[in-house]
Amino acid sequence: MLDLDSLPGDDLAANLADTVLLAASPSIDLLDDGHDRFWSMQASRLPEGARAPSAEQTRRLRSAVRELLEAAVAAREPEAWAVERVNAAAAAVPASPRLTARGAETIWHGEDGGEIALAAVAVATIDLVSGPRANLLKRCGAHDCSMLFVAANSRRVWCTPSLCGNRVRVARHAKKG
Repeated sequence: MLDLDSLPGDDLAANLADTVLLAASPSIDLLDDGHDRFWSMQASRLPEGARAPSAEQTRRLRSAVRELLEAAVAAREPEAWAVERVNAAAAAVPASPRLTARGAETIWHGEDGGEIALAAVAVATIDLVSGPRANLLKRCGAHDCSMLFVAANSRRVWCTPSLCGNRVRVARHAKKG
């Protein structure tokens, strides 16, 4: 069974989208018991000062992120409501570049009440679906999995080789025997 520990972990946007298991009937929402845990697991991917938004805010953005990623994988136009929701979340917290002794960094300005974590996910989503990694976004090749992931290797077909990949290989072996 997939859980929060099973998230492929390669991308902030995909990780949020994957917190709902759509291949199960009925679907399973991993945020039901793991909302705060999800955000703490993503802490290293979030800007400084980000805190966990409410579960309701998280789910609203997740539905839009999932729609945008699904549209990208299917090479179709995303629903307009999803584009608007992601754009609104990204715009809610302005960011600016800042030069430091080590190079450039991005400063997020959440002092007006915007949710930095949601803005970071929205920006990550925009970057993923519109940038050079868009063609690396894939759906897991296991028929009973709905996970999305960014494949660093073009041969990768499963969200997590140790779970879905193993299940497929075991099933294939059992079928031969």
